Amino acid sequence: MISSQQRAFLTTDYLAQLIKMLEQRGFSIEQLISGTSLDTQVFQRHERISPLQYHKIVENALQLTNDPLLGLAHGQQLNISSHGFLGFAAMAADDLGQALSLAIRYARTRTLLADIRFHKEDDSAVVQINRLAAMPTTFSFVAENIISSFITIARFLAGSNEELPAVVKLSYSPATDPQEYERLLGVPVLFDQPYNQVCFPEYLLDVPVSTANATARGLAESECEKLLAQMDQGQDLVTRIRQHIEKLHAFPTLPVMAKAINSSPRTINRQLAQLNTTYQHILDEARREKAIDLLSNTDTNIEQIATQLGYNDPSNFGRAFRRWMKQSPRAFRKSLQ
Repeated sequence: MISSQQRAFLTTDYLAQLIKMLEQRGFSIEQLISGTSLDTQVFQRHERISPLQYHKIVENALQLTNDPLLGLAHGQQLNISSHGFLGFAAMAADDLGQALSLAIRYARTRTLLADIRFHKEDDSAVVQINRLAAMPTTFSFVAENIISSFITIARFLAGSNEELPAVVKLSYSPATDPQEYERLLGVPVLFDQPYNQVCFPEYLLDVPVSTANATARGLAESECEKLLAQMDQGQDLVTRIRQHIEKLHAFPTLPVMAKAINSSPRTINRQLAQLNTTYQHILDEARREKAIDLLSNTDTNIEQIATQLGYNDPSNFGRAFRRWMKQSPRAFRKSLQ
């Protein structure tokens, strides 16, 4: 039995394909689910599993294969139908921009391990992947899996196998030869960046999708809306907390946040444990993103930024930023210039 702290709500569709890929490499399903309390039939039954179980399977896969780029390889194996109704909605979109909007809107029906966002920057369109529930040791797998799958599907929807004019940015150092990342993705890859992103020219958003079908899109969207409605509100707790942080323009204590979302600190801690994260981690991620934005896009001095982020002592902000970005706030701002 799965305890309440390991509540199951992650789809096994992606893991089923990962297991199939690793079986072709000579590994058994028993090896991959070791330590998860799952049986070998869980994937055939299309049951949902907990983030802890997902993390353990990915961790097992990484240890067995000793392949640091397993997430990229797996993402390339995911075709449009691998993403369920979300994939069908994107495939029936009018253009890549509409397909991207649908994918981001309904991403929660497929995974709660990452928060996928979109924004425009100069003449570029940017898809950003933020960590939600994935454990630190497996988040690179999750991020690379999403990025690889996104690039593969973008090529498919555009009806072209030609080189995609995109750049991938990763927030960490390469785990192996950087050229291997570029070989698998087919695009330039930059490391130790502020965010995990795929950046591509804005004009690509207008590229028509060859399989566009308004009727099919409407049906697929309807099914996606049903899935969103069925989701337990507690499963999306991280998103709710982040929305309140943005609304308040502050970084409240746990008791204050609990009152704001009509919950209790104990309930929040318990539900966040189910998502393999903590309230402090959510605050740190929100502060990190805000700090990068202020340092990149404003002339606000370091002391004022520290105050806006809730640090009474600027030196504490400096230490936190060095932990996040491996450099001081001043050095980061200078590097942008």
